[in-house]
Amino acid sequence: MIRRILILLTVLVAQAIPAVAQSREKDLDRWLDRDLIPYVRQQLILHPRFKNETVMFVVLRDNTPASASNALALSLRDRILAAAVATPGVAIGWQQGRSGSSLDAQPQDCTLDDVHYYIGIELTQKLDSRYSVNVRALDLEDRNWVTGFGKHWQGQLNTAQRQAMRQSRIDETFLGARDVPFTLAQTDLLAAHLAHQLTCAMQKRVSDEYVVATDLREPTAEGLRGTVELISNNLASRQALQLSSDETRTNAILSGKAHQIDGVLFQYWLTVTPQDEDDDVTALSASAYIVLPDTQLANMPKPEPGLPAMRAVEATPVSISIPNAGKDSLISSLRLAAPASFTDCQGGGLAIREATYMTGVRPCSILQTEAHADSIVFLLEHQANHGLVRLAGTECRDRTKAHVARSGELLSFPIPKTTTARQNWSETYEWLLEPDLDTYYAVVISDVQLARRIANHMDSVPLRCSASIRPGLEGNELREWLSEFAMIAARASKHVDWRAVKVKDVL
Repeated sequence: MIRRILILLTVLVAQAIPAVAQSREKDLDRWLDRDLIPYVRQQLILHPRFKNETVMFVVLRDNTPASASNALALSLRDRILAAAVATPGVAIGWQQGRSGSSLDAQPQDCTLDDVHYYIGIELTQKLDSRYSVNVRALDLEDRNWVTGFGKHWQGQLNTAQRQAMRQSRIDETFLGARDVPFTLAQTDLLAAHLAHQLTCAMQKRVSDEYVVATDLREPTAEGLRGTVELISNNLASRQALQLSSDETRTNAILSGKAHQIDGVLFQYWLTVTPQDEDDDVTALSASAYIVLPDTQLANMPKPEPGLPAMRAVEATPVSISIPNAGKDSLISSLRLAAPASFTDCQGGGLAIREATYMTGVRPCSILQTEAHADSIVFLLEHQANHGLVRLAGTECRDRTKAHVARSGELLSFPIPKTTTARQNWSETYEWLLEPDLDTYYAVVISDVQLARRIANHMDSVPLRCSASIRPGLEGNELREWLSEFAMIAARASKHVDWRAVKVKDVL
């Protein structure tokens, strides 16, 4: 009997061991540290395809490197990257392998710009609510996946990991690209980025010796002043050129200028041009994208002599440029209309429905548009002299109300009663900080993840869910909110559209 019990216990323990091992394999962190990272390090050293090659680590989405992802995927990528950087003999692309100092002034190996392989990590959620991680290597020349390389995990995420997966993040590996532009808070990174590009361009011109004068008079936006000088200091420290203020010695001029591409999106060009036609040096250039939200304010005309400075400021209302009103035409122009019946006002909030019942008067007006594509629509109102508010639906809930639009559908939104006479309202393409007319905005998003990010951003705007005026965002708070919104829109402009209509007299 005792022998049977011992045999039974032995069998149960033996069956339990694989179960424990299996549960450990489903823990993402343990799998990453004990399985994936050692595997990747070994493959980068031993796999013949990676010998003497430069690699970069990216997050994949639909088999393509993603410039925007989520906090969890990027943290997994960064842990693998850190292990690879610490592995002797592994060459990491400059953008990821540079030192911790963003202004690394040591001469660099420009061959690290020539990346041959992407090591990609893709995090997805399955239909059965489980999650999977796939790690593969992409040959950039052949555009094929590397055979014999890959790892896969499938299991459940813990609460912190699920929360991180819901947080959108930009992959700073791609900083300077059109879809991940620099911001004015990153001019040091912009300077290091352009200095690196120009240094590598100069290294290819082995027969040219540049003695450069820096052009500090080039007109540019307020936030970019001093950028050329910062870049020139980076270049001199990298021993890429000689700086001189002696015009008899210089043979080239270093200058920079921002060119507007679309709304707040600019392309900053750094150029080295021969000082004279006879100078035997080659013209060089480098560029990167940057967001300049306050461009219209920075580029306002200077006050005329004899006029007070305040008059010049008042002549041009301050606005924030946000791409891209009607460019991708996700919806048609907004228009105002009178309600056809009482039921047309039912979506406008509790106070509107109560007013309809008590007075019998149609207490709303209708904001209308047509959808040109499947999208998500958010509504805002800038109340003249009372700030920016978001418009709620019937529920009057704290979270931002999103309206789902189907291609070809007529959209009608109840708003507080106002004039609908055609001569009293018109389309506008501005986001003014202090408008003198009530202005209604429809923000349209064609990407679900971006729509969530926009909704989270709009949650900080005060809510208006009745016919009464409510205090909204004004002053510096409004400027900061619009500037951040402009950056979000610029980074994903192909998924963003907006339309606006201003009204002369609100009843």
